[in-house]
This record gives sequence, structure tokens and C-alpha cells, in this order.
Amino acid sequence: MPNIRRLFVVATAVLAPTICAADTTSDMPDIEHGKATFNTMCGVCHSVQKTGGPVEGPNLLGLVGREAASQADFVKYSPALQASNLTWSVETLDRFLVNPMAMVPGTLMPMLIRDDKTRADVIAYLATLKE
Repeated sequence: MPNIRRLFVVATAVLAPTICAADTTSDMPDIEHGKATFNTMCGVCHSVQKTGGPVEGPNLLGLVGREAASQADFVKYSPALQASNLTWSVETLDRFLVNPMAMVPGTLMPMLIRDDKTRADVIAYLATLKE
């Protein structure tokens, strides 16, 4: 019996780091899921291409780090978003996408993403998009 216990302890010591790592990575954003969600929910109004794409909302290419309502060639910003003084950081996007109209009353952005994981995935995807 002592050999079986020893084997169990050794096996547990060897497998524990892998098991723990698997648990911590499950909270990591899934960029591919974020891209798919963006294409389904956001891509109707927003483009992430250098040229072309939908024009109902501003182009979101290079969004993270940009000031809100600052894209010069987009003319449909609401006065509320123009006056918001927001900069689109990961944290700001996270708060905004929970309920845009609550964070910036008067914004024209109707879409919200209430699920924390899905929202994190979309934001992680947007953060990969550089101009």
C-alpha cells in the first residue's frame, strides 16, 4: 500500500501544475470567439477594414487607445459621445459595452454585451486591431 500512496503523491505533484494552469487559462479572452461575436453583433454597423465595410457606425480599426468620437471621416457621432471625453481603453470599453446608453446617455450605440466573458472576448479582439 505505501507504494501506491507514493505513486499517487508523485502523480499528483506532476499533474498539479498542468491542472492549475488549465484552470487559470479558462478565464483568458478568446480572440477568435471575440472576432466571431464582433462579426455577428457589431459588424452590421462597424467596419474593421482600412477601407470599405459598413458605415452606420465608425470604423473600429485601431479603436483601443483612441479618443471617443475622434474619427474625422465619421460624421454621425451623437453630441453625447462627442462631449463624453472618453478614451477607449479596455476598461472603458468594458464599462461602455455593458450598457452604452447608461454610460453615455444620448449615445446612438444601441448594442450591449451583458455577458462578461463574451464582452472580454470582443474587447480582446478589438485590441488586436491596429491601423
